[in-house]
Amino acid sequence: MKIGIFLGYGPRQLDPHQGISRLITFIIKGAIQSPDTKVLIAGSGWIREGIYEILDDAGIPRSAVQIVTTRGEPPALRIFEAIKGIRNRPRRPRDKLRLAERFIIRTTEIVADWLATTNIIVFAAGVAVLFFIALALAVPVLVAMVFVLLALLGRRAVRRALSMGTRGIFRRAGRLLRNSIRDAGPTERIRARELYRVVKMANRQKDISVWYVPSMFWPEVSRLRGKVVMGAPDIVFYEFPLQFRDESARRALKRISGSVAAADRLICYSEHVKQKHLVEMNDVPPGRVSVIRHGIVDMRGTEDFGRDDALSVLHSYIEKKHYQLLPYLRGFRFDDVEFLFYSSQPRPYKNIEGLTRVFERILREHYRPIKLILTGNILANQRVSRLVESRGLEKDVISLPNVPNNVLGALYKLSALSVTPTQFEGGFPFTFSEAYSVGTPSVMSRIPVVTEIVKDERLLEAMTFLPEDREDMVRKILWGLDNRDELLRLQAPLYEELSKRTWRSVAGEYLDVMREVASG
Repeated sequence: MKIGIFLGYGPRQLDPHQGISRLITFIIKGAIQSPDTKVLIAGSGWIREGIYEILDDAGIPRSAVQIVTTRGEPPALRIFEAIKGIRNRPRRPRDKLRLAERFIIRTTEIVADWLATTNIIVFAAGVAVLFFIALALAVPVLVAMVFVLLALLGRRAVRRALSMGTRGIFRRAGRLLRNSIRDAGPTERIRARELYRVVKMANRQKDISVWYVPSMFWPEVSRLRGKVVMGAPDIVFYEFPLQFRDESARRALKRISGSVAAADRLICYSEHVKQKHLVEMNDVPPGRVSVIRHGIVDMRGTEDFGRDDALSVLHSYIEKKHYQLLPYLRGFRFDDVEFLFYSSQPRPYKNIEGLTRVFERILREHYRPIKLILTGNILANQRVSRLVESRGLEKDVISLPNVPNNVLGALYKLSALSVTPTQFEGGFPFTFSEAYSVGTPSVMSRIPVVTEIVKDERLLEAMTFLPEDREDMVRKILWGLDNRDELLRLQAPLYEELSKRTWRSVAGEYLDVMREVASG
């Protein structure tokens, strides 16, 4: 049997540290261990290096798989990606300030050395240099003064023009242009055309028994020759339709629907997603959907580090990235700081706003000297950032976005309690095993994917809360803080049971489904 893996990711989207990348490499490892199974990876030329990177990271020889890609990357896409990168790049005002400071200090040192010289020739040369600098600056200064004068004279005329609606017209025109470009989705159209080229190239491979497609965002796979097994984590639009009302969301849902229709078998992570998102909302026959749950994520890595090691990792990271973080954190020590921790992207349904309001009550009404650390960039969520600012929580709610795995492990190790207030997940939250693997207990939302797994009623009552019930959330967090060891003891059987599902066994189940579909 020969398995084809179709990867439609955009430039720089294939990250070896993401869960889906690890799953893909586990599937490849399991397949190549079987003498009668071969693997081919098909993708765009712009992810060739990413494919090499995930294989190298997993210790899979590149020669063990066949890799076919298109050539190069469209120049237009490079331009769009470059513009996006410039707009999203982290601001580094402190670096600019330091550069200016260094320039002023160096200039002052040079002038001081010149003034202190006893050499008449060096002193005369310095006077000449200063004269020419003053002369060179005189012309632009004079021009600037003329412009300022003209601006002052024309001020009333400009104000009158703006009051007549000119400013509003320009604003509306600019907003219309931005929205039109966004709704047209130029980068998506470029990627779609590229994926059709990938499909055409993939169809030249005549010996593929079954294709594995790890995402539902590539409806172009409907043109693949051969059977398709597709990963279907969730379709969150169905849970929160009011949060996804713009044109880009409607376009994404259309792509998902096209992908679902193209799959011979879908694999999701929970019964809830299978029944509600696929069977009920997309009329997919239950027999076309397999539920394969995740393995656990162990944050210990290759060695079980202690608290001092975790502190060292965290402090080193903050010092290294201080220009991207709040000035307050420069030199801040976490040795004796108790904090709640939530690792998540700042999407609305992740309920970070609700957690922030609950945290404020714990801090100010229950007088707990504690902080809240988030891995989501709260500046990307206006409601949360405004809430933090308006409530004076800037030094208590700390955002550490995009931390590497070793820092993530350190944060879990040092936290008093892991809190997961999300309103929805497609599978049992990774946050539980990430926290417990380094000795930290969790409390989390009582959502369908959690109640599917946690069957012990006493444990369910102790570790879960209704995400919309903030009183319940406050009670469970306070109980977890006051009964940390008891909560760890209660969660031990759950962690032990979940630990039996290794990623190797998960990958084996995926391969079993592929073999079944290929032979059917």
